[in-house]
Amino acid sequence: MTRLQLNEIESNRAEAPPLPLTVAPYTSSDDYKSPYASTRPLAKCHAHHFSTESRHFTGSAMKKESSPTGQRRIISLGTGRPTSDYYPWESLAFRGVSPVPVKSDFACTLERTVLKQGETYNLSIGLNYSHASGSAHLLRFITEHVELVHNPPYSNWTTFLSSGSTAAMEVVFRVLCNRGDTILTEQYTYPGTLESATMKGIKVQGVEMDADGLLPDALDKVLSSWDTAQSSKPHVLYTVPTGQNPTGCIQPLGRRRAIYEVAEKHDLIIIEDDPYYFLQMPPYHHSNGNSGISGSNGQTTVDETSVEAFHSRCIPSFLSLDTSGRVVRLDSAAKILAPGLRAGWVTASSQIIGKFLAYQEISTSSVSGPSQVMLWHLLDESWGHSGFLSWLMYLSQEYQWRRNVVLDACNLYFPKEIVQWFPPASGMFLWIEMDWRRYPQLAHLNRSPDEIDARILELELQIANKSLEKGVLVTRGSLFSSNNKLNGQLHFRLTFAAASREDLKEGVRLFAEALRECFQL
Repeated sequence: MTRLQLNEIESNRAEAPPLPLTVAPYTSSDDYKSPYASTRPLAKCHAHHFSTESRHFTGSAMKKESSPTGQRRIISLGTGRPTSDYYPWESLAFRGVSPVPVKSDFACTLERTVLKQGETYNLSIGLNYSHASGSAHLLRFITEHVELVHNPPYSNWTTFLSSGSTAAMEVVFRVLCNRGDTILTEQYTYPGTLESATMKGIKVQGVEMDADGLLPDALDKVLSSWDTAQSSKPHVLYTVPTGQNPTGCIQPLGRRRAIYEVAEKHDLIIIEDDPYYFLQMPPYHHSNGNSGISGSNGQTTVDETSVEAFHSRCIPSFLSLDTSGRVVRLDSAAKILAPGLRAGWVTASSQIIGKFLAYQEISTSSVSGPSQVMLWHLLDESWGHSGFLSWLMYLSQEYQWRRNVVLDACNLYFPKEIVQWFPPASGMFLWIEMDWRRYPQLAHLNRSPDEIDARILELELQIANKSLEKGVLVTRGSLFSSNNKLNGQLHFRLTFAAASREDLKEGVRLFAEALRECFQL
């Protein structure tokens, strides 16, 4: 299938109308897709999946009228958007790292000053309200990025800028679910999603996993045997396919294809929450204490010729496999740039994105203007698509180094008679399972499953508190259970993303020390 290439972006831009330099102009990612996109078939209609609340909701009528289309000059006497004359900022200056040339270790810096009145995306625009889709400048870059990386195989896909994945999930539930509905997730999943669903009266059914993530056969079994006399059959699957939170597993391509086939069979909407997509890394090999791919200091160099190879070796997303428009993909700047930006993007069929925009118009309105200004001047004006991919490759290698440090420390310090783990090949997390039967007070426990789980919870809390006393924070595995059951298992999640390089190994040592004391080893 012919797809957009990096070297075609400039010519595509040259043939497109100029970007608007007015406040909150109407904008759509349809304006920034390549001609290849229009040659694909349309997505299926999925309107029957819309909730009762969202079915006839179309958003803010006033905001729609406040964003006229076209290039002509409009004198506004109709909107409550204040003139930039009264903004108390004249410019915004920032320094960042430059990924070009890509062999520079990102050590050289770039400096940008954004003026209130400038010839490009300036503060007078960025500090005002924005269209719900986002600013035209940044949306163009993100649309091109989505097409370069994922190349959706149907024509009427659309993307828009969201205020991060958490805000996007809030809208997902309102658009697709009614109170009392059940959604499907992995057996262990992100607690924020579980809590958000519960608050809206949505039930969660976990599906069995293995080392490669969600099991397609288990998913099919749950749906095929669903008792519709008791409740309506689930029509939404929430999955974190890459660097799964909390287990760190990554679904291979064959697994993703099999899950998509089950979704087609049972008419499921797949929510692909994928903030760790670019943190894919080679398998771990025990380094006998010499962690890292470029030495113990973690400094990484990026070879220009390997950027395209990195891009091509990333496992295709569900979006790239989606021939019928049933995937809603959530991307986030949080894990690849900075969480405080509160920025991300959602890609799905235009019909589904239309509902997202309707809700965004009456809630968050748009991504923060200063965040959009910073992102565009960094990603587009400074880095370009090639530079952005170089940065993502650099991040992947840095997280590979961090993972190796933690795994080497696990091999060195953990009491292997009670602890086991699987080295992750993506993401930020390490999922650890412990043999609670080796705990002296539970060694010969013979009680009901609920009583066993209660005792395991007590031990889990004891370990967490002991670790904190030692000076290390770890996350209890029970928080991630989608069915609110431990099923006789004791887990903890460690992350290699937050601690300083110097503290990674020490943190593992302290946690291992807490385990030995709790288990009286």
